[in-house]
Amino acid sequence: MPNMVLNNVRPFVNGKFGKPTKMCLVDGAWTDSAPEGTPEFDAKGALAIPALFGLGLDFKEPLRDDIYTFKDGVCAMRRGGFFGGLYESSANPIDDSQKLTAMQQLSAKSSLEFAFLGAFSMGFLCKDLSEMVELAQGGAVGFGDGNRDCSRTRFLRLAMEYGSMTGKRFFFMPLDDSLRHHGLVHEGCYADTLGMKSIPRIAETIAAFRILEMSRFLNVPVHFKQVSCGETLKLVEMARAQGVDVTCDVDIYHLLIDDSSLFDLNSNFNVSMPFRSAEDREALWKGLESGTVNAISMNHDPVLGQDKEVNFEDAVPGAVSLETALPAIWKPLSERLGAARAVELLSTAPAQLAGVAPAALEVGKRADVVILDPDSPMSVGASLFAGQVSNSPLLGKTLPSKILGTYLGGVWTEV
Repeated sequence: MPNMVLNNVRPFVNGKFGKPTKMCLVDGAWTDSAPEGTPEFDAKGALAIPALFGLGLDFKEPLRDDIYTFKDGVCAMRRGGFFGGLYESSANPIDDSQKLTAMQQLSAKSSLEFAFLGAFSMGFLCKDLSEMVELAQGGAVGFGDGNRDCSRTRFLRLAMEYGSMTGKRFFFMPLDDSLRHHGLVHEGCYADTLGMKSIPRIAETIAAFRILEMSRFLNVPVHFKQVSCGETLKLVEMARAQGVDVTCDVDIYHLLIDDSSLFDLNSNFNVSMPFRSAEDREALWKGLESGTVNAISMNHDPVLGQDKEVNFEDAVPGAVSLETALPAIWKPLSERLGAARAVELLSTAPAQLAGVAPAALEVGKRADVVILDPDSPMSVGASLFAGQVSNSPLLGKTLPSKILGTYLGGVWTEV
C-alpha cells in the first residue's frame, strides 16, 4: 500500500512530539495532501517516531536459511519499525566482493536501507586476510569479526594495518575466548548459586583494552558491539581522552535484563554476551546519559525452537529483537533520557555509524515512520515474530507500549 493518511497522530519534529494532526504519506514521502480515496488510519493520538535503524542484524541466509531467511528478517523489520540495518552474519562471512554483491542484490529487493560489514579475515577464522580494499570499494561500510574473538594479536595488527588503507571502522565484540572458557553466564553470585560455568568481566575488558591499544598504535577507528559492563565504558572514556577514535553500542536486552534472570533457567536468556549484574546494567544506562554509549543495538540472532527447548547449558546462544525492541525500551528510555535522545540512540546514531542517512519526518523527504502507542500494553506471543523462530527473552511478557503500524520504503504495515 503506497499511500496512507494518518489521522490524529503526533509527529516527531524538531526534537519533540507535536499535537495530534494529519500526516499524508504518498509514494514513500510525507506530503501536504493525498489523492482522493487514499486509505486512512486513526492513530488516536499515538506517536509518529522516525523509523529505527538496527545494528547487528543476522538473517542466516544462505548457509542457514533452514533457521531464518532474509525475507523473514525484512518482515521482522517492518513489524518493528526499522527502515534499515547494519548486516553481519556469523554464518555467512562477507569475505570477498562476490558475496558482498550477492547480499546487496538480495537486500535491494526489500526497499529498506541495508549496510554491510565485510569480514576482515576469511571465514572469520583469523588465519588469512580478506580483500578489504576490494570490499570497501564494493560498498562495505566497515569490517567485522563475526562476533568471534581474534585471539592472535599479530593477525589483529596485520588486519588493522591493511584495513587502515580503506579508512573504514573495525567492529568488534570484545570477549576473550580463553577467559570465557565455555562460560555461559556472568561470573557472580547467581552463577555461583546455580553452579553454572561463568564469564568474568575481564574477559571483556582485556579484549577491549587490547583492541584499543592496537587502535591507538595504528590510528584505526574501532567500534565495540554489545558492551555489557561498566568497566569497558571506562576504558572507552580513557581511550577517547587519548585521542582514540572509538565508538560503542549497548544491546537492547542488556538495558532491560540482568543476571538475576538466571534463576528462571530460561534458555532464551542464553545470549552471546552474558547478562551482567544490576550494577552493570545501571552503568550502561549512565553511559547512555553521559554520551559514552553512541547507540543502542539490536543483535537480532534467530535460533530454532528445537535449539532453545533444551537445558540452558545446551541451548544455542542468541535472541531475536526487531519486533519487540521499540515497545520494550521506548517508555523507560524516553522517560529517563527524553524523547530526542531516545530517537537519536535508536534511529539517528545507529544509521550514522553505518554511513546511512537517518530517517526524518519532513515534508517532501522520504517518510519512514513507526506509529507507537506508548501507553497501550502488548503481550508478546510466538505469533508476533517472523519466520519460524521466537527465541526472545520477552516471550510471554507484557510490554508497556504497542506498535500500531509502520510506513517503510513506501509500504504501510498495520501491526
